[in-house]
Amino acid sequence: MLKRFARYPLTFGPTPVEKLDRLGKHLGGKVEIYAKREDCNSGLAFGGNKLRKLEYIIPDAIASDADTLVTIGGVQSNHTRMVAAVAAKVGMKCLLVQGSWVPHDDAVYDRVGNILLSRIMGAEVRLVDEGFDIGISQSWKKALYDVKAGGGRPYAIPAGASVHKYGGLGYVGFAEEVRAQEKQLGFAFDDLILASASTGMVGPMRRSVLDGRAGLTEFSRKQMRHLPDAVVSAFTRKPYTRSRLA
Repeated sequence: MLKRFARYPLTFGPTPVEKLDRLGKHLGGKVEIYAKREDCNSGLAFGGNKLRKLEYIIPDAIASDADTLVTIGGVQSNHTRMVAAVAAKVGMKCLLVQGSWVPHDDAVYDRVGNILLSRIMGAEVRLVDEGFDIGISQSWKKALYDVKAGGGRPYAIPAGASVHKYGGLGYVGFAEEVRAQEKQLGFAFDDLILASASTGMVGPMRRSVLDGRAGLTEFSRKQMRHLPDAVVSAFTRKPYTRSRLA
């Protein structure tokens, strides 16, 4: 189902599934726990789940003739680090708007870790005093305006690369991987548990091949309205139109 969408390869391929024997024993030995190692998915800037999304977003950015990727996140956002890395890899500039999404008392919090890596990779970083918001904030709008005003051609990537017309496709692929790995293992997982803020991982998994399992929530109808019909059809594996989202 994903072959009809352009993809820019940024990952090694399917990520391994590792059994966590000691954790299972610690919990009484009555449960088997496995981890899908998304932290091992790429050699690009330590990898991570956001690369799956960016693989389907970057072809659109290139086709748009953009020269600057502009995105938003918290000070220590993994997402902004990965956008900076991808921009460097494809030869684009990068402007990151990074807000006070997480309370912190560390005096060097905005000078180490992910934000340091982003700067090393050449991204321009703007620190703003704004709380958590995955929407289109004023500071993000200003960043896009400033790039245009300076003669640049910005390409906007939402927080977490989630509420983007192609951002969820990477986790359709993830769900297909899980299904294939279950066949290899000889059993199906009872529960699938993951952390999520912007639902960019949960939605495609819920809507594609993992329906009915615990630990997953519905992709919000509000977010589905942002997606082209062809993308929603990839999530659901059946034709979808706007009227079905009303």
